[in-house]
Amino acid sequence: MPKLGLAVVSHSERGFFISGGERAPVPFLWIHSRQKTDADLPDGKPGNHLHLMFNANSRAEVEAFHHAALQGGGGESGAPGYQGPEEMGYYAALVFDPDGNTLEAGFRQRAR
Repeated sequence: MPKLGLAVVSHSERGFFISGGERAPVPFLWIHSRQKTDADLPDGKPGNHLHLMFNANSRAEVEAFHHAALQGGGGESGAPGYQGPEEMGYYAALVFDPDGNTLEAGFRQRAR
């Protein structure tokens, strides 16, 4: 997430806060498991099947996010590229985090 200008600023056993650095220094996103224990979950991982999308400022930012996520232990879910017809202008990458959630970084190019 640092490649998108985001940072985890606080965390607990069940979740974490995300801040946007200088553009949004106050934590604006709290992600947590509503489960008190992992015992009730079929695969024992809180948050599975969660899909979070973050706006990127450029294709380069999308690619940096993807590279950093894979280097950090994430799994491939969708290499950087246009999602749908290129004319639509949506360029994104998707990864699985170590807990199995899907994280997406996307950039929508303005029409020329």
